[in-house]
Amino acid sequence: MSNESNFLAGLIIGAVAGAVAGILAAPASGQETRDKLAGQAGNLKVDLESKFNDIAEKISNLEKDSMEDFKNKFYDVKGKLKKQYANVASKVENLEGELKSKYKDLEKEAKAMEAEVTNA
Repeated sequence: MSNESNFLAGLIIGAVAGAVAGILAAPASGQETRDKLAGQAGNLKVDLESKFNDIAEKISNLEKDSMEDFKNKFYDVKGKLKKQYANVASKVENLEGELKSKYKDLEKEAKAMEAEVTNA
């Protein structure tokens, strides 16, 4: 169980135990005690509904915030990856151009050497 679940369970148990102990310890007739217990149960129900709604709202907000954070991080990473891809693609194109140039230079040198060997 999470800490929030444990806290909520403890809160509920403590409220019920306190209400029951307070009512049972008070000097009253059986009918008065039953009426008090019924009234306390109604109050407890309203209080628990209110707390449950508060917790549900907090969880909903947390889910929305977490999803927004995830989306923002996702789009940040996506943007960075696009930039890095463009940078790498540019470097690859430059290297390809350099290799083609060196290949042509090597071809010229090989033809020149072949011509020298043929003329010698």
